[in-house]
Amino acid sequence: MFNTIGIITKPHDPISDGKARELCAFLEEQGVGVVFESEQIAEQADLIIIVGGDGSLLNAARSFVDNNIPILGINLGHLGFLADVSVDNMLTVVTEVLNGEFTKEERCLLSCQVEQDGKILNHYLALNDVVVHRKETLKMIEFDVFIDDKFVNNQRADGLIVTTPTGSTAYALSSGGPIMHPGVNAIGLVSICPHTMSHRPLLVPGDSEVVIRVKESDEGATVSFDGQTSFPMIAGQDIRVRQHGSFIHLLHPKNYDYFDIIRSKLHWSTKL
Repeated sequence: MFNTIGIITKPHDPISDGKARELCAFLEEQGVGVVFESEQIAEQADLIIIVGGDGSLLNAARSFVDNNIPILGINLGHLGFLADVSVDNMLTVVTEVLNGEFTKEERCLLSCQVEQDGKILNHYLALNDVVVHRKETLKMIEFDVFIDDKFVNNQRADGLIVTTPTGSTAYALSSGGPIMHPGVNAIGLVSICPHTMSHRPLLVPGDSEVVIRVKESDEGATVSFDGQTSFPMIAGQDIRVRQHGSFIHLLHPKNYDYFDIIRSKLHWSTKL
């Protein structure tokens, strides 16, 4: 099923490099081709294996989402929400995957444009979330929120999180947002420390378009994407967010249980 596999490691991590070499040797023994360079992965790979963690997988998802290549995540530490194969079980799970024994699911990304006076200044993708937040100051920011060209509200807060179901267990969760199952087709809006207690998390249909407009009275803000890339903003700029047209395809072990991951990561009771 998989003839050529792209391997992506955690940058500047000797443990990740060592495990990748071990995986490469194993795959070559199975007669499977291996590529490491981004261009080769995009052109040749029919599976990507991340040897790192959730951060590495977030980056790979943004980079290769339009190439329609499934992704398997090997976590070097504790099991992650996305990279959910422990390094101790790496070869066992990879063997099962090569034999067609796995669970596959789609995850949506967000496409975000930063605009000013109708011109697109920058374009980014996010698997977890797009976050508009205050700069390194105690001053709150003020912004208007629109959904499908309809005014929703004006807010003064530390910021606003626009999240996918995948990102609902990241920053949005710590800000009081709901956990969304990955199969839910929705976009979540979660305010960060809003000045008015009536602001509550809001879920909208997945095909909605969300626009956040930084107010003229504000001193500026920052917009961040998956917590890995950020862009400074000034008053009068818009952040336009919608679902990206392509999905990533995550592979999991054949006995994958989403709620088992949730219980483990959030330390929920396991009593029956």
